[in-house]
Amino acid sequence: MVPDFKIEGNRVNLRTILASDVQDYERWNDPTLKVWRFDGPYFTRNGTVHIERTMRWLAGDHRPPYATLEIETAGGLHIGWVVVHHSVHDPHMTEVGINIVEDAVWNQGLGTEALALWIDYLFRERHFTRIGFSTWSGNERMMAVGRKLGFVEEARIRKGGEIQGRFVDRVKMGILRDEWEKERAMWL
Repeated sequence: MVPDFKIEGNRVNLRTILASDVQDYERWNDPTLKVWRFDGPYFTRNGTVHIERTMRWLAGDHRPPYATLEIETAGGLHIGWVVVHHSVHDPHMTEVGINIVEDAVWNQGLGTEALALWIDYLFRERHFTRIGFSTWSGNERMMAVGRKLGFVEEARIRKGGEIQGRFVDRVKMGILRDEWEKERAMWL
């Protein structure tokens, strides 16, 4: 099966979802996976809702600009996804997210490349002035990825979440369009 849309990178690609990806989402609906200890662990997660939303998306007619794309290795292994959380009521800025669920491919720079491709796509396809993401103080990998790509810490909400009875800070990082234009040559 061929995706409707694909952005090719050096080691990862971003593409629209395929019906075969649903089985990965079913497998990833496991609260013991390593990724869920880092991805907003203070939120209640319901993977079944995500699978149902994916099935509706597959049944619909979707056109660019896309709000989510799947991440695959250059060899075709489906490893996660990127998403944009955008409100039409705030057209100049948005928040993004990334999940690399297959922990066997962590620490190889694949998430950094995938996020760079996603940021570049969003700045090209939309008129955003700023793109940001939110994470928490225990997710040092995500903050490092952000810094590598030129994001700066813009806010820290002290004791903004509780994990296993311990308070953690929520961290907001962002990059402006003109800052990305200076950084993008390093990544693309």
